[in-house]
Amino acid sequence: MDLSPKLAKKVYGGDGGAYYAWCPNELPMLREGNIGAAKLALEKNGLALPRYSDSAKVAYVLQGSGVAGIVLPEKEEKVLAIKKGDAIALPFGVVTWWYNKQDTELVVLFLGDTSTAHKAGSFTDFFLTGSNGIFTGFSTEFVSRAWDLEESVVKTLVGQQSDKGIVKIDPSFKMPEPKEEHRNGMALNCEEAPLDVDIKNGGKVVVLNTEFAVGW
Repeated sequence: MDLSPKLAKKVYGGDGGAYYAWCPNELPMLREGNIGAAKLALEKNGLALPRYSDSAKVAYVLQGSGVAGIVLPEKEEKVLAIKKGDAIALPFGVVTWWYNKQDTELVVLFLGDTSTAHKAGSFTDFFLTGSNGIFTGFSTEFVSRAWDLEESVVKTLVGQQSDKGIVKIDPSFKMPEPKEEHRNGMALNCEEAPLDVDIKNGGKVVVLNTEFAVGW
C-alpha cells in the first residue's frame, strides 16, 4: 500500500476560503481504515455555511482563530471562540458553521470514522443553505412549515444564497457572538491542557495523561 504523503485536493471555495479533502483513491489507507480527512481554510470574513456530515469527526484548529457554531440535535446552538490548538468532538449529524474575522487565515483539520458513511474514507456534507442546500428541492411552503418560519424568510434563506459552501460576508454584518460558557465540555485546547503525570526514568521521560502515553 502506498503510504507516501499526498496533498489534499480542493473540493470547493471562493473569495471566502476553500475546503480540501484527502482522496481515498490516492490514499487507499483511508478507505481501508475507514478514516476521513479534510481541511477548511477561511480567509478574513470567510464563512463556511451551515452543514452536517454523515460521519462523526474531530475538528482541530491548526492555525488562526475564529468562531464556530455548533447545533446538537434537540439542543440550543453553541457559539464558541476557537483558536490554534483547539480540538472539538463533532458527533454524527451535528450542524456546524465556521467564521473567520481575523487577518490570519483560519485552518481547521477534520479527522473521523467513516465506517457508517456513504463512502468509506470520505466525508459527505449536507448543506442547509446555498446553491447546493438540501432544501432547494422543496417548496417554500414545505420548508416554512418544517422550520416554523415565514415564507418570505425561507425564500431568503434557501433561494438567495447562490454561492456553494463558503462565502465572504460584509464586515458590517453582525454575526452571533461567542459565549465563554459554551466552550465548557465542547472544546479542549491541546496546547494548553495540563498533563496529569510527568515521570522521569533515567534519561527517558514518560508523559502520561488520561488519554495516551508518549515516550522520548
